[in-house]
Amino acid sequence: MRTGRGLSVTIEAAVLLVAPLLLLALPMQQARFLALYVLAGYCVWRLVRSGHAATYLSFNWAACRKALLGILLRAAIAWVIVAAFVLLLYPGRFLCFASSRPLLLLGIVAGYSVASVIPQEIAFRSYARFRFDALGWRLLPAVLTSAALFGWVHIIFGSWLSVLLAFFAGISFYLTYNRTRSLAAVWLEHSLFGAAVFTLGLDELFYQGPFFQQFVPACA
Repeated sequence: MRTGRGLSVTIEAAVLLVAPLLLLALPMQQARFLALYVLAGYCVWRLVRSGHAATYLSFNWAACRKALLGILLRAAIAWVIVAAFVLLLYPGRFLCFASSRPLLLLGIVAGYSVASVIPQEIAFRSYARFRFDALGWRLLPAVLTSAALFGWVHIIFGSWLSVLLAFFAGISFYLTYNRTRSLAAVWLEHSLFGAAVFTLGLDELFYQGPFFQQFVPACA
């Protein structure tokens, strides 16, 4: 049993390490979304099959409400950090999309929070925690491994800055999930971080999906 579990974990880790490089080479953005949904679907299937879905896929809104102040504080810090990166590296993009296409921006942020954030959280927080618990890992290696894998998959956007920023965001997200066991809490935190990326102008490092081409003329 332990040998089979170790083998499946090894295969899962290998897929997460190799797949982003394959997706980086594909010009089709739809393939990246499809890969994310396949990954999340696999994670849900494994959790359901193991009988742990109710534990690891719980939205636990009560815990989310209790953690709300901390989530908002971390989100505020993230907004400041993202603003600093944009002003330092891409000053011409600061708030450009928010000021020129506010309704489209609102739609993209809302769509991102549902279509992208939820499957990411299922895979890199809920399922990751399930795996780490089964392996008996302590918090520190679990946090760093989850964040490293979460950061690494962002190499699909072709920037090591994307990987680095996602790594540190992944640490915050995993710790939030660890404290709350609430998908709602970590979904809200991740969505607020994403809103900062799109609103302030760091979108090119984290998004190349539908309507992406409309970002360019808006911020030219």
